Amino acid sequence: MEDNTRFRHLGLHLSAIKAHFANTAHFLASLKTAALAHPAIEFLRGLSLSGRSLSRKNPIIRYLHNLISTIIEAGLLVAAVGGLCFILYYVMDLMWYLYVSTPMGEKFITLHPQRTATLYELSNLDLIYFCTELTLSAFALCFLIAAICQFTHISHYFYLSRGFFGKLICWGAPLTGAVAFYIQKTYGFSDWHVVAGIVMIPTLLMFMNCFKYSQKLIPEAGELINVTRPWVKKCCHISYNRISTFIRTCINP
Repeated sequence: MEDNTRFRHLGLHLSAIKAHFANTAHFLASLKTAALAHPAIEFLRGLSLSGRSLSRKNPIIRYLHNLISTIIEAGLLVAAVGGLCFILYYVMDLMWYLYVSTPMGEKFITLHPQRTATLYELSNLDLIYFCTELTLSAFALCFLIAAICQFTHISHYFYLSRGFFGKLICWGAPLTGAVAFYIQKTYGFSDWHVVAGIVMIPTLLMFMNCFKYSQKLIPEAGELINVTRPWVKKCCHISYNRISTFIRTCINP
């Protein structure tokens, strides 16, 4: 009798588990159907050209290709600039210690104690870590400012219209100042001019590439509005129809 009761309870538990899995499968199926019918999914489907969703003609796939290639190119650029900065700063550090051992160096220490203290602080840092952080910080700040200028259409009027030396003067100097201010506040250096001279090398070597990357990856505000306007209209239209249907159903059940 006890065995029959156990088998009966076991059968009930199995039936409950089976019903639970059936309900879960039904819920997932309905969720999939609702997700595929969402306006955003329909909009993404409409972006696929010639029936090939993985083709490079698809704007999303093309953007992903540009994003991956830009990340790889930017990584190589940062690594090359960081290695170059390490070599230059190491040579400058050796030259500094040779300079302070001369009579002119001793006079410089007496006349410029604050600048000398900053140079000694720089020479005592871990050069590999400092070059890595400096290069990454310069790239991040330059790209952030370039992305803002690209999105707000500023680059079109004040960057692309200028030549090489115009870009150096109008953009290289302010970006160097911004990076120098950030590094000075991060490390607590006392002399800003020394820090500006240190950060000038990676900033000037990378800021033009940052503007180029922003033009490839960041759309302008007007272009973004033109692209999203049909999708927004479609979403509003579908939402309006569903709300109207719901209200009519509530009024006339």
